[in-house]
Amino acid sequence: MNKIELLNGNEAAAYGAMLSGAEIIPVYPITPQTPLIHKISEFIAKGEFDADLIHLESDQSALAAAVGASLGGARVFTATNSQGLLYMAEVCYYASGLRVPIVMAVINRAVSSPHSRYPDHSDAMALKSSHWIQLFCETNQEVLDTAIQMFRICEDRRVLLPGMFSYESYLLSFTWENVEVPEQEKVRKFVGEYNPEHIILDPDDPMTINAPTTPDYLTEFRYKQKIAMDNALKVIREVGKEFQREFGRFYGLIDPYRVEDAEFVIATMGTIASTAKEVVDEMRAEGKKVGVLRIRSFRPFPREEVKKALKSAEAVATIDRNFSAGSNGALYDEMRSALYNTGIPVKGYIAGLGGRNVSKNDIREVFEDLIQKERLEEISWINLRG
Repeated sequence: MNKIELLNGNEAAAYGAMLSGAEIIPVYPITPQTPLIHKISEFIAKGEFDADLIHLESDQSALAAAVGASLGGARVFTATNSQGLLYMAEVCYYASGLRVPIVMAVINRAVSSPHSRYPDHSDAMALKSSHWIQLFCETNQEVLDTAIQMFRICEDRRVLLPGMFSYESYLLSFTWENVEVPEQEKVRKFVGEYNPEHIILDPDDPMTINAPTTPDYLTEFRYKQKIAMDNALKVIREVGKEFQREFGRFYGLIDPYRVEDAEFVIATMGTIASTAKEVVDEMRAEGKKVGVLRIRSFRPFPREEVKKALKSAEAVATIDRNFSAGSNGALYDEMRSALYNTGIPVKGYIAGLGGRNVSKNDIREVFEDLIQKERLEEISWINLRG
């Protein structure tokens, strides 16, 4: 029988790894990811989790060990954030190029400098071109459920790419919510056994990997990664629907909230969506046709689903918990590209950097800007002081 437990985001992610049957877990501690490792250690110490937890000397070494373990045929889980993820960057490209289906929790934290331990999406966005699947969670229940689904998605023969699922430091990592924990036997059946077609690091059948590649071949390697990422769009939907049948909760590529007839829509990722949904309910009661489109899958980016969901929109605002100096927020750029030639204007907002609160009043002001159709071509910063 499923049980309800009071879990923070790190504990929910640890449950996801344990229930799914991860076998090798190479890690290096970094705030606010460390309690996730503590929870996994607790599971192992109690005999509840038959896995090898390997403490490496750095985040880069942790992911390198994860790549090796996956090439050896193991189901692999790891976790990091912020500077740790950036330290892994070189190996992230190795992992995706070698097509190893590692699952990694990224507990979003602002990237230094200045030093911050609080949430934004700058760490994950720095790796948006690394050919990893990237899913963003809104609640701790979704953290647990996404961890489980990630193994199915990444290990699917049509995909075979590593994947990171992100949830925000402090806002989810250290905040407790009631979470339904499914039965382990049921989860193991859902995830299935990982049976790689090739065990690369097999002494009895050695294979060459990552040999120097001439211009004659590299383009085709990249094209195959593109096809795998395109396939992931379908696989994420399929796995989401099967998860719903088995466990009663659905997560797709996007999470539209009261968008069907909405004229003005905010698109965002992560926990900002929770606040925005409350504002939508309040403004709907005032007779204003507003909605929220939470983007769950940033990589692959679901362009067709976005266009379909926003068919009634007169204007869209994006709220990014990241930005790129000299450019814009990452979600703004993706949404503007997806809606190109639709006639729907997209206005970008930057908010919540380094954990700054994004309030209901802030969300309401964004909607009022859209309704009045003011400064739609500008990028605005919310709660900018001085």
